[in-house]
Amino acid sequence: MQKKGFVFVESIAVLVVIVLALTLFLSSYNVLVRKSKSKDYYDLPKDKYLLYSIANLGDNTQSFSSNATFLATKNNCGTYLNERMTNCARVFNDYHLEQFLVVYDLKTTLESGSIKDVNGITSDIIEYLKTLKKSDGTNGINYIVGVFKRNEKKYYASLVL
Repeated sequence: MQKKGFVFVESIAVLVVIVLALTLFLSSYNVLVRKSKSKDYYDLPKDKYLLYSIANLGDNTQSFSSNATFLATKNNCGTYLNERMTNCARVFNDYHLEQFLVVYDLKTTLESGSIKDVNGITSDIIEYLKTLKKSDGTNGINYIVGVFKRNEKKYYASLVL
């Protein structure tokens, strides 16, 4: 009788360990799958090229030199983009560009919370910004970020200024 009880308790203990191991493995697997799916929507080459083209429009004296974070949409291109292109809204429509964002010193901007003060910033953009490299060791890094919407899915791209 005692041996049967010991085998039963031992079997229960082994099952508990196996269930815990499988649970931990499954939760880690779900996180990896979720992150890999989200990466499918980050930094597509065609999106990065469009951002590069917009950044290099105009003459060399034009730059995003206000040192202030700003957001442009097709309804409100802002003075920075209107100086660079004659029909900003058409570029937004043709390339499915939803938002164009310039962020100066990403590390400081995120840590201070001043990114939330930018009119039109949404939590999905902030989450994308958190995935970017924030500092080169001494200085914060400046970015141009584009949010594209195709087939009801958002795609994000960024370039270092």
